[in-house]
Amino acid sequence: MLEDTHELVEENIQNLNQEGSIITVLNLSLVTLLVLLGLSMVSPILPTYAESFQVSYTLVGFVISSFAIARMVLDMPAGILARKFDKKKIMILGLILISTSSVLAGVAPNYITLIIARMLEGAGSALYVTTATVFLIQISGEEKRGQYMSLYMGMLLLGAIFGPTFGGIIADAYGIRAPFFAYAIITGLAVIPTLVLPKLTNSGNVSSHLNLREIVSDMRQVLSHPSFILVSFVVFTLFLLRTGVRTTLVPLFAANNLGLDEISIGLILTIGAITTTLTIVPMGKISDRIGRKRPLALCLVLTAGVTLLIPFSMDLLSLSIALAIYGAVIGLSGPAAAYVTDVSPQDKLEISMGLYRMISDFGFVVGPLLLGFLADLTATPVEGASHSGLIGMLPFLVASLFLIAAFFALLKADDPVRKRNQNGI
Repeated sequence: MLEDTHELVEENIQNLNQEGSIITVLNLSLVTLLVLLGLSMVSPILPTYAESFQVSYTLVGFVISSFAIARMVLDMPAGILARKFDKKKIMILGLILISTSSVLAGVAPNYITLIIARMLEGAGSALYVTTATVFLIQISGEEKRGQYMSLYMGMLLLGAIFGPTFGGIIADAYGIRAPFFAYAIITGLAVIPTLVLPKLTNSGNVSSHLNLREIVSDMRQVLSHPSFILVSFVVFTLFLLRTGVRTTLVPLFAANNLGLDEISIGLILTIGAITTTLTIVPMGKISDRIGRKRPLALCLVLTAGVTLLIPFSMDLLSLSIALAIYGAVIGLSGPAAAYVTDVSPQDKLEISMGLYRMISDFGFVVGPLLLGFLADLTATPVEGASHSGLIGMLPFLVASLFLIAAFFALLKADDPVRKRNQNGI
């Protein structure tokens, strides 16, 4: 039975390599670009929108984290569903949930409704992102995995480039709720290119029932690989940084410490996304030659240093420069998802990706809550201000310490691509 499964996976991968042309990768990337465009459109205004319900920085952080909590809980089930059922249908369901949740967030009358909307969005994102990641891995093959996945990440980041600026302009012109409705429309449009993606053969038996014992056994096998745990911890840290620093602290620091408006905040985030895109795409191809560990280690060390520069920014220009450098060094993490795949059992990719997404999304949960709490704890009160106060150095310092810890963990991980290339395989 096990041998049959391995043969099915190998046959499937061979077929996918033939079908998995650059056109299919670009098609899948286009869908994710649209999703990230919408998600990035609300990022400049989301912390301020949450603050409009008269809540603390910690509760503002929970608005960011609530999305990740729902996604973290459903990442593993999404991976299992992707193993058993039609991946296209799962992705379309995810897109519908995201679009619906965006409308709900836009009409939210109170803080609790906004939290519910964010959790619904997280559920849709779990279904879409986990399944799309498995889809991409299966059509890429080992030789071009880093190149294709970095291309995918680069296309994804195009959404992050234009989204914040569009979101800031829309919010300034039509009100702070308007970007959520734009997000709903864009995500709805993403269903169209998803419909024409090729149908993939599942590595699991579609007709069989979901066997809990088999699933738990597969999870144990994946988690028995130390390098999988170590690399997943690195990605956990990068996700913590992404939502804790970039999505939560930077917009709040820009608005409350520097007095910048939504358009300026959107511009700053766009600059960071542009520089990330410039480094992340070529880094994938480079990592196919030199391995994944060295670019990722360099990313962790440099990002730890750059993160400490952000709270010393004094105006729009200095914060833009800090985010430009920050974005460029974050781009060195482009091979991270490919690295997780390299150190995963190749016949259990759906389970591996479900676990990987769950661990990394835990970083999404921890980042905004922990750093938001520390920002509350050390904020300097401003008389007459509606916010909790000026954000201090401590939350940025803690984020840097996480990155240094991840660097030392990464040193112990294997690098299969580097070993394969050194051996001439």
